[in-house]
Amino acid sequence: MHTDIPLRSEIEQLAQVERPNLITIVLSTSPVTAEAEAIRISYGNLVSEAVAEHTKHGGDPAEIAATEAGLRALLDDTSFWHYLSHSLVVFASPERTIAYRLPNELDSEFFSGNHFRIVPLLRTITFAHDATVLALSQNAVRLIAIGPDHSGTELPVPELPSDLLDTFNVEDPGVESHRRRLHGPEGQDARLLGFARAVDRAIAPVLRSTRGPLILAAAQPLDSLFRSVTRNAKLLEDGISGNPDNRSAGEIDAAAREILDSYYAAELAERQEQFGNLRAAGRAVTDLSDISRAAVAGAISTLYVDIDAHPEGTLDAQVGGLVAESTAGYGLVDQLAAKVLASGGRVLALRGDEVPGGEQLGAEVRFSV
Repeated sequence: MHTDIPLRSEIEQLAQVERPNLITIVLSTSPVTAEAEAIRISYGNLVSEAVAEHTKHGGDPAEIAATEAGLRALLDDTSFWHYLSHSLVVFASPERTIAYRLPNELDSEFFSGNHFRIVPLLRTITFAHDATVLALSQNAVRLIAIGPDHSGTELPVPELPSDLLDTFNVEDPGVESHRRRLHGPEGQDARLLGFARAVDRAIAPVLRSTRGPLILAAAQPLDSLFRSVTRNAKLLEDGISGNPDNRSAGEIDAAAREILDSYYAAELAERQEQFGNLRAAGRAVTDLSDISRAAVAGAISTLYVDIDAHPEGTLDAQVGGLVAESTAGYGLVDQLAAKVLASGGRVLALRGDEVPGGEQLGAEVRFSV
């Protein structure tokens, strides 16, 4: 499976594009190579529909043709279609065409107008499913990165002890070889603590450049001892119990993803409770008109949107309100998201009943508008 996880800065750049003759294609795909040709045909059909819709609403024929040419150039790149994920989002203008292969399962659709449809990309970074697993035992130490596009990649860590005895010898170079085995519970705990500290020191610089939380895979007493000395604030309370040496990479990956699912579910439940409290205090809104005014004023700190929502209306940026009528080639949710991103807020693209407040959109605000 091949994915292209967007950076927030890339999404912000796409959100700021406003000009005629833009097309966004969202396509449900599969990483199964045997399905590539059928997916490619579906993409071609969506391109034809999008161009026809765009042409119907008018525009410069030469620019529309240039946008279509970029989309069809991707269609003709046969090697590209053999390396897919679960969905594909393509953004095309007369000047350039860019594509993101995403791990999220998205419904196929097209959008043509004066701006791009960015909400599908926001779903990808809402819950990124990135994490790092520290597989720790007396006999081996591994730091494993997992993400939406791979099942686990071991990270190189300079000065990482290979095992407990490696640490013992590094920290006590004068110890005679016949004393390499550790005896007595007090001495054993002291050595294990030293081992845990050495591991924590070694992985700290690497973890600063990773996304997502840290998950510990270890048996007792190493689990508790490492937690008692680590400086890493991203370490989750839930871990993978038992000796990781007895688990395959696939088993560690599967166990880590279960923990991540629980972690994100707990985060969402906490946000829903927080939203209720903020709403009671007048710091959260669900009415579309209120959200629109707050977005134009730069007052939204967090915007929650149902990824399948397509509410009617058009933002009036001049007066900071909402015009009830929709405009052809205009996506209200994407424009609200663009406003929030531009003012430094966060946008979480969710599914249906996940949205706090029970409506299609909800917003936490910095100040009342």
